[in-house]
Amino acid sequence: MTSKEPKPKALDVEGQMNGEVTATGVGDLYLGKSKGEERKFVKKATDATVHIVRCQGYKSWLTIWDSKGEKLLKQEVSHALNLTTSLPENAMVWTFIHGGVTRLWSFKFWKVEEMKSCVRKMRVGMWERERKEEFKELKEEDQRAVDGGDMEMEEDYDTDDEEDVEEVYQLGRQFAANYTKDRRPMESKVKEKNSFLEVGMATDRAFVIRGSQIGVFSGGKAKDDVSFLTKIDKVRDSEGSLFSPEKVFLHDKDTKMILLPPGDRQKAFVMDLNRGEVCEEWQGPEDFQIGDLTSGFKFGSITGEHLVAGVNSNTVFRMDPRISKKSKLADSKVYKTNYRFGCLTTNEHGNLAVGSEKGEIRLYSEANKIAKCAFPGLGDKIKGVDTTADGKWVLATCKNYLLLYNVLAQKGHTGFQKRLLKDEKPRPLKLHILPEDMARFGITTVDFTIARFSVGENEEQMICTSTGNFLIVWSFKAIKQNAAKARFSYRIKTLKEMVVGEKFHFNSNKMVVSTQEDVMMQCMDAAKSKPRRRRTDYT
Repeated sequence: MTSKEPKPKALDVEGQMNGEVTATGVGDLYLGKSKGEERKFVKKATDATVHIVRCQGYKSWLTIWDSKGEKLLKQEVSHALNLTTSLPENAMVWTFIHGGVTRLWSFKFWKVEEMKSCVRKMRVGMWERERKEEFKELKEEDQRAVDGGDMEMEEDYDTDDEEDVEEVYQLGRQFAANYTKDRRPMESKVKEKNSFLEVGMATDRAFVIRGSQIGVFSGGKAKDDVSFLTKIDKVRDSEGSLFSPEKVFLHDKDTKMILLPPGDRQKAFVMDLNRGEVCEEWQGPEDFQIGDLTSGFKFGSITGEHLVAGVNSNTVFRMDPRISKKSKLADSKVYKTNYRFGCLTTNEHGNLAVGSEKGEIRLYSEANKIAKCAFPGLGDKIKGVDTTADGKWVLATCKNYLLLYNVLAQKGHTGFQKRLLKDEKPRPLKLHILPEDMARFGITTVDFTIARFSVGENEEQMICTSTGNFLIVWSFKAIKQNAAKARFSYRIKTLKEMVVGEKFHFNSNKMVVSTQEDVMMQCMDAAKSKPRRRRTDYT
């Protein structure tokens, strides 16, 4: 179909919205409904015009106008759109949430180049919205990672290989925790809720934070249930003050637990799990802030490694509890610029991946050296990071999506060990919930928990996360085989309550799941499946 003159013209739209039209396309607007793997779109306007408008305050808008130049839709460009594309249809699909209802919209472009231009400018708008910075200031290779550059747009499947099979993981049997009569679940006068989950690697223990209490559970790794064992009541620091840990992780072959208090902190506390009491406190030099801490090596809680790694807003560091001085700081890299570091993880070699509130990800060979690689992300705050044990893949969690990076260079080294060349810098694979699944499951808000790989002596097989009361698992094995198809080959399970954390047992296809009120064990069953093909009908 031959494209007609856009209505209204870009100049008129710029005047109305006091902004700059960065991309324009002509086509047809559809409203969609989703049922199972089928989605049906009904035409609402023909010969319509899309204008992507960049306005003040680093905001961009998706605007759609009818053939007479009347505005049909105006929606702020953000990652909450859950934007996807379909090259066979020359269409983009997104969600519009209003009044607690998720609607599915699609725009079929008459020219594929106009679709690509609009989608790229929307990606730029998403990045600028969160970063509050000019996209043009980014390095050229980083710009390509954000807007896609000249690379072909991703597809969720290809008709040429839709008969191929891939290994996915079904969310199978689920077992609630057992509470015996003589062991009461955690209770308090003030109704607290579960807030954090930690699962052992050296043992089958799981620990759930609930206010100033820690619930201890066993099982789930070698058997098909988890059982409540006991609770550690009234968590207190070394001075006897009651506090509610914000984050915990296991240490020294799962015999100790590192507790991070909430808010600005200059200390971390070490709990002896055999006694259920804080036995040490760790801190740095005077006024040294501790933003986040983790084990110095991915399997450090199994091997008994003493080092822990950490960040604050402008520092990457390691602590060693064996240092006899009051300050346990072993080494560090301090930046004059405040990069707003917020989270980190380590691989089996002790290399570090650091995420920032600005959405950037940096890879370090050691804590006291400059980063080997830095990736711009897509603009949103990095909530958490994980790596495969060998350091070849890095997983970052943002509010509305996950980012998966393959950081293996052509010569066999990783981005942790040496710098990547410009043409080796990876474009992140964006993992998110499809717009039709948002509508199908009635999801109105996405806020992913920190996503993690399955963990064990063999290669990682799965990626797990959750949002609200929905548990979500991707097949990492399938993604490595064909990312374009498998990025949408996730499985969703609806739970009765909001999930606060989920984590795999070591060397197991089972994960422990904590909701706000309960704990359960979830089995993952490997299955062969054809790639998920979306059946789309435009009428």
